[in-house]
Amino acid sequence: MHPVIFSLGPLEIKSYGIMLAISFLVGYLLARKRGESRGVKQEVLLDLCFWILLSAIVGSRAFYIATHWEQYSDNPLGAFSIWEGGLSMMGGVLMALGAGWLYLKKAGVRFALMADTMAPSIALGVGLTRIGCFLYGCCYGLPTELASGIIFPPESAAGSHFHVPIHPTQLYSSAYGFAIFGILLLIDRLRPPQGALFGLFAMLYSIARFTVDFYRYYEPQQYVIAQPALTNNQLISIAFFAFGVVLVIRAWLRRPGQAAQSVGG
Repeated sequence: MHPVIFSLGPLEIKSYGIMLAISFLVGYLLARKRGESRGVKQEVLLDLCFWILLSAIVGSRAFYIATHWEQYSDNPLGAFSIWEGGLSMMGGVLMALGAGWLYLKKAGVRFALMADTMAPSIALGVGLTRIGCFLYGCCYGLPTELASGIIFPPESAAGSHFHVPIHPTQLYSSAYGFAIFGILLLIDRLRPPQGALFGLFAMLYSIARFTVDFYRYYEPQQYVIAQPALTNNQLISIAFFAFGVVLVIRAWLRRPGQAAQSVGG
């Protein structure tokens, strides 16, 4: 694995940061192309991506600190040392959703329209970013005897914790990100009602994340329910799945022509 791609004097360029940057760039370019056929203004999309990037980083860091406060209780200022690592994707998703909704409301753009435009970009971003997690050695899995098990180098976070083959949960997550990306593009060809595509993304991502978390390593304090053993991320996944269901149902009920069909009996 390669936690550090290269160094510029004391500055280390880390693999996770590079993949995160690539995911945002590729995601933006894809969303811009999709937005052209949906009448989305480029300047609105660009501003939205800025707020999503900022809020995702802040949310990811804030959620990680909130769930790992024992690491910072003796040194609260260490919470600002984001370059040392420590991000939680679910926290970033939640804050990015909130910030995106507020910005779009202020800009007078329908959330459902923009969410559908960006849904494949988000899924693609998950696939790319998790490759960075694998190279960095974070977000690792539990020990396994399966052939897919990987022994990480001792200088990585995963290798310093486990010296036996473990589940490469980063690659599992990357795989489901790419799979969801492909599914969304296929479903989009069927022209689903506005809001349904993002709702489908929320449902698929929640199911995948909930499942992979059973094979991922978490500190004991991250389990918020003992029986069955569920993590805080899994509880968020359940709520996010319900949110997706609501979006799909609303999109279906509000699809063009529905009102006229209902009146006509």
